[in-house]
Amino acid sequence: MKNKTLSYSSLLFLLLLAIPCAKAQSGIQFPKSDSTSVKKEYPYVLPIWGQEVVDRNIDLQLPFGFNVNYVFNQMSLELTEFSMNFYDGENLDDIINPESLNFTETVATSNGVNVRADAWILPLLNVYGLYSRNQGSTKVSFQPQMVETGLGPNGNLKQITTPVKPIDVPKVNFSTNSFGIGSTAVYGWDDYFVSVDGNITWTTSDLLAETVTFFVGSGRIGRRVVFRNKMKLSVYIGAMYRDFVNRENNTGSLGVPELDEAMTQAIGVLNTINNEQIDLWESLPDRTPGKEEKLNELYAREQRLDYALGRVEESNAINYSIKKEIIDNWSTQLGFNYEISDHWMYRAELGYRADQKFFMTGLQYRFGF
Repeated sequence: MKNKTLSYSSLLFLLLLAIPCAKAQSGIQFPKSDSTSVKKEYPYVLPIWGQEVVDRNIDLQLPFGFNVNYVFNQMSLELTEFSMNFYDGENLDDIINPESLNFTETVATSNGVNVRADAWILPLLNVYGLYSRNQGSTKVSFQPQMVETGLGPNGNLKQITTPVKPIDVPKVNFSTNSFGIGSTAVYGWDDYFVSVDGNITWTTSDLLAETVTFFVGSGRIGRRVVFRNKMKLSVYIGAMYRDFVNRENNTGSLGVPELDEAMTQAIGVLNTINNEQIDLWESLPDRTPGKEEKLNELYAREQRLDYALGRVEESNAINYSIKKEIIDNWSTQLGFNYEISDHWMYRAELGYRADQKFFMTGLQYRFGF
């Protein structure tokens, strides 16, 4: 079931959201060698081999940092598995085939703040821990359909698909908390640098029973410019990869108030399609092979749909189980890091792809001991 959207509003919610991506910038600078320079003592405990680097006339960033960032994320998702049931355990899948709902669009959007503490363990290797708090929403659309293969009026087999206008489910809001760890490797030469970063986060949502594990990897190449006032500007371009780590289904429950109208419309559409099938088969001659059996099948489906409509209207919530995937895992990243002083830095980054949008901006404070 590879529809291009998640399912029942909220389920997609999770998706979530909270993708911390404040990467460390180049931690070292490589000026030209100067054999006349005076040897100086490196005063900080990190990075390891810091003194050896300084002895080679290479400048280092202050080893410890603290970031506060605003992060916006938008991702399009697709549902690969979906099932739903009522609180009393009755499986709604036995009444409505999930594929007949035909989810066409699932977009998860979140924004919030992430904080990150980092340290340069080695001159070229930074490690960090992070925490994110996000608010988000999920937009879901589906286009109910019922594909039937049967005997047409002339006795020939035909496939009947009734197109309908997509139904938009009211946005479902959610909040998430994420904790994560990551590492950045950087190498610089002259005024250029390259970096590779990876982090993994564990996210909980108020709409999901399980923790969602998420991986973010990225690579960047850029150039640093040093101004006369000693401020530094680093600009870069790169690519980011994002994906879920845990592939098992997620479960949760969703209050019907957000879904009631949309599900009522969907069941009504399925009923209309089913009635069209009934009219078609009833119009065929009685001698048509399989007519009685097909009509009995369609009448039984009509009863199930009417029953499902009543259950949805009377229920307080629906349980669901979903398995989702990001439609496009890659995005192009553009950004800059402005070093106001040895202690303060400002950073902004924009990421874009047809099914992804990302924006991050924030301040970093660095220190040493």
